[in-house]
Amino acid sequence: MNQNNYNNKVTIIIVTFHSNEIVENLIRSIDSKTKILIIENSLEYQLKLNLEKKYKNVEVVIPQTNLGYAKANNIALRKVKTKYALTLNPDVILDKEMINTLVKYAEKIVNFSILAPRDHRYPYQTNMYLNYDRNKKYHQMKFVSGYAMFFNMKSIEKIGYFDEKIFLYFEEFDFCYRCNKVNIPIYLLDEAKIKHIGNSSVKKEYSHEIQINRNWHYCWGKFYFLKKNYNYLWGIKETIPNLMKSLKLCFYYFLKREKKNLDLHKAELKGLISSYLLKKSSYRPKI
Repeated sequence: MNQNNYNNKVTIIIVTFHSNEIVENLIRSIDSKTKILIIENSLEYQLKLNLEKKYKNVEVVIPQTNLGYAKANNIALRKVKTKYALTLNPDVILDKEMINTLVKYAEKIVNFSILAPRDHRYPYQTNMYLNYDRNKKYHQMKFVSGYAMFFNMKSIEKIGYFDEKIFLYFEEFDFCYRCNKVNIPIYLLDEAKIKHIGNSSVKKEYSHEIQINRNWHYCWGKFYFLKKNYNYLWGIKETIPNLMKSLKLCFYYFLKREKKNLDLHKAELKGLISSYLLKKSSYRPKI
């Protein structure tokens, strides 16, 4: 398939937050005729001016407040006019044929909700698969990671969008859970290749605050996902190890007087307790 063949079939969506240093690398790896929607979750209007001036295929939307991953992606997904949409984290590296391969399999499989490229460094666990067949080059999944998700836009009409109560973490698990619940398959493609760098989307000077934010929302989101899709007591049972580990590490770093590490684990505790108390996902990075 020629590189140009996907231009009128797929819209690329990238949610960013102070990701100026790396997002252009990703833009340059995508065909210049393909529509790219960027939702920038900070008030960096200069980024919008720079990118839209430099790249004619790029539209940057800047909300008035940091919306998180789920709501920002939903804004972009609702603007999509193409048959497919591909959501990407800014810290991914695409194989040059990845998008072509996704489109090729989308046209072949037809009935799917999400296709995902394979990161050969990612430790795919047996419990992630619904059906693994060594003789096939694509495999039905329970869930796939959120850094690269290729959506059949027709399926969103049946499944709905991301749960906007989730600010960060587990929104893709929740979406995949709903896909499987209505029997619209998710597939991982061996031939579509990607590299996810991880924890490198944001400017380095913000790294500690971003890690606090991640720890808070990981714990909040884990319990919320389990409580929503199973029940409250199951959520408690599955997150007790998180609670105990955070308590131990808080005590350890308090005794050692290591404030930075103490703050990280206090964030885990606060996020988890907030979720136990059925409070909203309220923490926002102080940037």
